[in-house]
Amino acid sequence: MNYQVLIVHGGIASGKTRRGEQVSDRARVNGYRVRGILCQRVMRDRETIGYDMVDLESGKTRPMVFRETEVQGDEWKPLRGLFLYNEETFKEANRLLREAAYGMDAKTLVVVDEYGHLEERGFGVYPGLRVVAESLGSGGKLLVLCRTEKIDDVIRVFTQNEVGILVMDAAQRNFMETLADSFI
Repeated sequence: MNYQVLIVHGGIASGKTRRGEQVSDRARVNGYRVRGILCQRVMRDRETIGYDMVDLESGKTRPMVFRETEVQGDEWKPLRGLFLYNEETFKEANRLLREAAYGMDAKTLVVVDEYGHLEERGFGVYPGLRVVAESLGSGGKLLVLCRTEKIDDVIRVFTQNEVGILVMDAAQRNFMETLADSFI
């Protein structure tokens, strides 16, 4: 079966974003236009201090989520624990996802990294993800990265859409081989 949506899941630091990069690279090799966002971990002395959003089309990065000790300014809002999120970066992420949705065709892959705490409440990149999900009727593929406990929440985004959904663990041993036959 050829799936239109791929959900890659795993725990913290399980390799979800690395899998997102691999899928994006394969899609480009296969002639897809890759759009959307990845969230790259920012480390200092083996400690995660934040995450940068990467625009997959332009390659530009913006600070997205950081420890409260690392940032300042009115655009930073409480997230969970010691982390804050950048409201302006999330606005930009949603803009990028909307643009990707409006330009979707059979050779477009849109990436959404990561569906999390904000999204389950309808915030974060949820608005952009909804627009992309609704645009799948125009063709194209969607890759959503999330923690394992969020799989059901992500699937609910597609309850009104007739799309094939493939769910894969980021740590799956034959990940790329399975993907080649099923997604891109």
